[in-house]
Amino acid sequence: MTVDLDTNIEAGRPFMDAASPTHPSLTDPSLSLVDMFGITNVPYGVWVDESGTIVRPAEISSPPRDTPRDGGDPEAAARQARMLEQLPEAQRRVVRGMMKGGNRDPHRYANALRDWVAKGADSEFALSPDEVVERSRPRPEGAARAAAEFELGQHLHRAGHKLDAVPHFQAAHELDPENWSYSRQAFALVDDSMGKPYDTDLLTEIDRIGLDTFYPAADRL
Repeated sequence: MTVDLDTNIEAGRPFMDAASPTHPSLTDPSLSLVDMFGITNVPYGVWVDESGTIVRPAEISSPPRDTPRDGGDPEAAARQARMLEQLPEAQRRVVRGMMKGGNRDPHRYANALRDWVAKGADSEFALSPDEVVERSRPRPEGAARAAAEFELGQHLHRAGHKLDAVPHFQAAHELDPENWSYSRQAFALVDDSMGKPYDTDLLTEIDRIGLDTFYPAADRL
């Protein structure tokens, strides 16, 4: 199952249509999976077995690439280069770091997932319940308050009170700064009618908080 974490239900439809998936493809506009499983960015994956038991908690789950690993897609690479050239040097450095973090072996996660599907609990990638708990993201008071602030911001934004939502989105980011699901959505919701409600942007925040928090490495993969 794949789930699009986006407050705009229609935003992911072109990608789903292009992929023509044969599995359930859903949209989670309230970002409830962020609170339930500790998802802090996309793409993230959670492994749940037939009994409903989590055998791997939320972690970066880069999909495999169909393009050759040595040359890649020349057109995509050219577009990427043009995009980078339009950014200030400080932001180019951040984007390069993000790309490096998100482009680890693109087949590693899929291969591990296939191994688990084939072998079940005997897979070397399946974790014990204690390991799952140990590797799951903590849920301190600050994270719980951040979730409440983000939900309140979403409610105000959906009701048309866009600028009133901004302080709550800011509070969510301040309370749980490494949860990029919140800030990515908040910045994505800004439109021309709002002016520039934030004194910062996503790339600046990633640089400030730490690149390693945006795409943290998955253990034992």
